[in-house]
Amino acid sequence: MPYEPFRCPGGEVCISIQYLCDGAPDCPDGYDENPRLCTAAKRPPVEETASFLQSLLASHGPNYLEKLFGTKARNALKPLGGVEKVAVALSESQTIDQFGDNLHLLRSDVEHLRSVFMAVENGDIGMLKSLGIKDSELGDVKFFLEKLVNTGFLD
Repeated sequence: MPYEPFRCPGGEVCISIQYLCDGAPDCPDGYDENPRLCTAAKRPPVEETASFLQSLLASHGPNYLEKLFGTKARNALKPLGGVEKVAVALSESQTIDQFGDNLHLLRSDVEHLRSVFMAVENGDIGMLKSLGIKDSELGDVKFFLEKLVNTGFLD
């Protein structure tokens, strides 16, 4: 809700949420215009992303996300720092390349992920199915990836 206060770092200054990421710094240190914060503000909450990733892993086993993020996503994303860290990176990384850098992904994994996103954007269900994403999951996966695409993740 736009009238709820947002507390600037340091805790003395609170601003209205509508002033977040409006192009004019309102916090003393300009934190309200921090690109990571502004990206995160447009994305689904980290908790929602984390629970979505968690539910995919719970339904399909600890290596399921390898289909999206490559070999480093084995073992419930442990090599990437775990579900929470990946959720934060998805929330804060402005672009897919930044996401790759933040998680030290291989170039080939970033390119693979990009092709998955492009398949979603272009409605290329065949490509998603070729990864082993089942019909029953396509809706969820598409919905989730579209939210990222819509906030500039592929730019």
